[in-house]
Amino acid sequence: MILSSLLLLTLVVERNNGLVIERGLRLGQTNLYSPIPLGVGTWAWGNKLLWGYDETQDELIKDTWKAAVDGGVSFFDTGDSYGTGKLEGRAEVLLGECRRRRDRRRRGLAYGTKLAVYPWRQSADSFVDALRASLGRFQLDKVEIAQAHWSAANYFPSQDRALLEGLARCYELDLCDSVGLSNFGPKTLAKAAAFFADRGVPVAVDQVQFSLLSTQPEQTGLLDACRDLGITPVAYSPLALGALAASDNKPAGPRGFLFDQVLPGATRLTGLLRDIGKSRRKTPAQVALNWTICKGCLPIVGARSPERMRQNLGACGWRLSDAEVGALDDAARAAKKKATQNIFMTS
Repeated sequence: MILSSLLLLTLVVERNNGLVIERGLRLGQTNLYSPIPLGVGTWAWGNKLLWGYDETQDELIKDTWKAAVDGGVSFFDTGDSYGTGKLEGRAEVLLGECRRRRDRRRRGLAYGTKLAVYPWRQSADSFVDALRASLGRFQLDKVEIAQAHWSAANYFPSQDRALLEGLARCYELDLCDSVGLSNFGPKTLAKAAAFFADRGVPVAVDQVQFSLLSTQPEQTGLLDACRDLGITPVAYSPLALGALAASDNKPAGPRGFLFDQVLPGATRLTGLLRDIGKSRRKTPAQVALNWTICKGCLPIVGARSPERMRQNLGACGWRLSDAEVGALDDAARAAKKKATQNIFMTS
């Protein structure tokens, strides 16, 4: 059976047929704790273009947040760029409202916000100012994790140095409890980790695009690097924008285009997700999420309804067998076209 992951420091008790009792996990080098190996991403909370957000969904989103917390979720990921046009930062606003509404009874949350590496943010102070602006939208004095949304190492290395210095100052100014990274490959992650170690700044996470249709982090050794550095790898887009849910309902817009690109060449994979799900009484999406957990990642899922959130929670409390993981690995390699990789991912 799949044993507890050293990457996440997850403590589990094995039961028959892969069932486990989740004992929780510590996020990277911090004292932040997640009771279950699942988090929530909020990209869709404010995004009209890709996810069709409108303000009438806000109460449903807040109910979704409650369903997540009631189910054991403590890690919520967001970003200062989340939200279309004038709604930029809307996800932070909504997360802040959720927290204020229930914070008296909901301790132990870990909010992480990613600071966009915009071209005009060229100094360390500009990233400190960016976090202060995020805290204003949250209406918080500090956040648990201040994150870099991407690395500028591929195109403007000097900006990367300002970014890391800015995050370190955010920690030293007590604006955050720890720092995190996103789209940092193994080499840039190692350099960043060394920088923060010298400053005494704890690193919680490195967020990377990782799913059965986007396995690059495993192939490049990034997951191994995270384990060696004591940093939790967070898998974003673990369902490839929904393509791995193996649903017959194709979404409109850009996501529908992705489905048309990848699904025709991935019938073996989607069929296997259905077969494993049927044998385990799980949905294909729950199987795909559990695969990322078995790889040592903390997947973050997007949801805007309590029902969908509760379905996502069904990915926890059990583990795929080694044979099932291996079969899914083989089917993933056989997929003819993979999901488009994030252009900011570094080596």
